[in-house]
Amino acid sequence: MALGDFFKKLFGSSPKEVADKAENFAEETFEKAKVAAAPLVDKVEDFVDSAKEKVSEHIPAAKEAIENAVETVKEKASEYAEKAENFAHDAVETVKEKVNSFSGDASEDAEEIRTKAEDAVKPADENAD
Repeated sequence: MALGDFFKKLFGSSPKEVADKAENFAEETFEKAKVAAAPLVDKVEDFVDSAKEKVSEHIPAAKEAIENAVETVKEKASEYAEKAENFAHDAVETVKEKVNSFSGDASEDAEEIRTKAEDAVKPADENAD
């Protein structure tokens, strides 16, 4: 029975008393936590205000830096686009020259073959007369 008496003294004689004690304990702990946290909340609010001011000070500079970076990228992209266009144009011209050279060589070869064929056929025609 000593154990039962111990628990009765510790928790009270009814579950309602235990619930009331737990509720009181929780409320007291919550109040203590609020009191202990109050200085921290003030510090956090001060930090947030300070951070807002510092960020606001740097926004114009950041905006200008971003705009400068965008302009630099546009300029470089334009330069490279122009270089790529020139390279492509030069490549096309080189290909055209090569094709014309090959087709010129081919037409010369075809003309030479035609001339040889005609020459080969003429003596046969002359003998036929």
